[in-house]
Amino acid sequence: MRILLTSIASIFLGFSPALSATVSCAFMSETSISQSGEWLKTEMDFMKLYEMFGDDLKLPLENSLLANLDTGEVFVAGEVSKGTVYLMGGDLGITGKLINVEGDTITIFDSMCNVGFG
Repeated sequence: MRILLTSIASIFLGFSPALSATVSCAFMSETSISQSGEWLKTEMDFMKLYEMFGDDLKLPLENSLLANLDTGEVFVAGEVSKGTVYLMGGDLGITGKLINVEGDTITIFDSMCNVGFG
């Protein structure tokens, strides 16, 4: 009975938790630069990135963000504890960057992302 009521309410409210979209990003590298533009380091240590993010970073994806992916433009997808997530849709898929500024150091985590439903 509860499932039936939830389904009916979801139809009327336009919300369906089972069909919600999420973007999932798998990180491949970490690059640090100074605010003056000096390249400090690049790491491609999979285990370090796995310890930081687990299998991948997941963000809820609202309709406006899904529409932004179609434009091919870079846009802010959200904020997480480790920084700001930027996404860009393109012919080869979704490119993601998580950028964190701490002191004089800018750290950029590069990723490839997918959109999942459900």
